[in-house]
Amino acid sequence: MRLYEKRRRRRRRQKLIISSIFAICALGLTILLVICAKTRSGASGEPTEVPEVIRLDLPTVKAAPDTAVLPETIEPENAYPRFSYSKDWGAEDSYLLAKIAMAEAEGESIQGKTLVILVVLNRVHNADFPNTIQDVIFEENQFTPVINGRFDKVEPDADCWEAVQVVMEAQYDYSDGALYFESCDDADNWHSRNLDYLYQCGNHKFYK
Repeated sequence: MRLYEKRRRRRRRQKLIISSIFAICALGLTILLVICAKTRSGASGEPTEVPEVIRLDLPTVKAAPDTAVLPETIEPENAYPRFSYSKDWGAEDSYLLAKIAMAEAEGESIQGKTLVILVVLNRVHNADFPNTIQDVIFEENQFTPVINGRFDKVEPDADCWEAVQVVMEAQYDYSDGALYFESCDDADNWHSRNLDYLYQCGNHKFYK
């Protein structure tokens, strides 16, 4: 009988301990849930600080307008006709071409000198003008430097010779068939009244 009572008391103590442990765990869990709830409530009630975003000021690239004109620029080759004549002239004719380029376009770019040479060559192969380089240059009342004697005084510089070389190596007529040019102060002149205006390069306006 005494042994039985001891066992009953031992079981009661074990149950009491277990119940106490469960109670403590439940209390701890409840406290933890309350703390979490308060934390969430506080976080939602206050504005969240966002780190400042670093902005890089990059240079703005502006697109070139469609109407932009690039000075001294040669357009694609397919915009011009191929030369229909040979360029097998000799050293004397090369000298005359460089000389007329110097007389007419000293101070102009190589492109400007090249266009003067092309006008001479276009005339050589046009039925309305003489058929040699020398005869075109010395045709009466055609080139002002020949008329006033400047042609005889000048000597070609390096740019003039380079212009001759450019023409000799070119496959296309970059002058667009120009036969005339002028640098008149008066816009209303014989060229503008009687010819088709093509373009301006430097101080010269070109026509055909």
